[in-house]
Amino acid sequence: MAILIIEAFFLTAIAVGAGALVGVLVKQWFGRRTVGNERLTEVMAAAEAAEANAAVGIYSSPAPASPAPEVEPVVVAEAAPPTILKPAAPEALSGPAAEVSAGLDRIATADRVGERPPALPGPRADGADDLRRIRGIGPQNATRLNALGIYHYEQIAAWTPVEVRWVGAYLAFPGRIEREDWIAQARALAAGTRTEAEV
Repeated sequence: MAILIIEAFFLTAIAVGAGALVGVLVKQWFGRRTVGNERLTEVMAAAEAAEANAAVGIYSSPAPASPAPEVEPVVVAEAAPPTILKPAAPEALSGPAAEVSAGLDRIATADRVGERPPALPGPRADGADDLRRIRGIGPQNATRLNALGIYHYEQIAAWTPVEVRWVGAYLAFPGRIEREDWIAQARALAAGTRTEAEV
């Protein structure tokens, strides 16, 4: 009987150790951060804090305490069932939190098909290039590229095929970058010549 208890103890210890190891590996694999996610994480945290403050109604100074009115006790015949709160679905989010959530989803999708292009922390001192001069990049895509740290024609001109697949998946139109030849347009604009779309 003692041997059986000792064996059960050792098997339990091995199972707990294996579970802890698997947990660490899963955290390392799924919890890894990609370059540039810090900015989206900061924006998402700020948006969630703003929404929470607005919902709760946080004030800068506490309201003066007032005496509680006297209330007659109420007898409740039946207790209401407890309300179970569920987290909001991504579709139910609105405002900045929804945009940040969608951005993180796009990054996760893009990470599966390619490699994220190198990013800059901000535009150079002379300012960002007008990426909308590239045929196929509108105001929304220019804003999304800027959020990724893409500000200049030279950055787009240097993209590799794996990076093109990543950006195509992130912007939700795979193959469009190749069809519209953004890289050749970016090279021409970086060299100071006009593209076919501008002629």
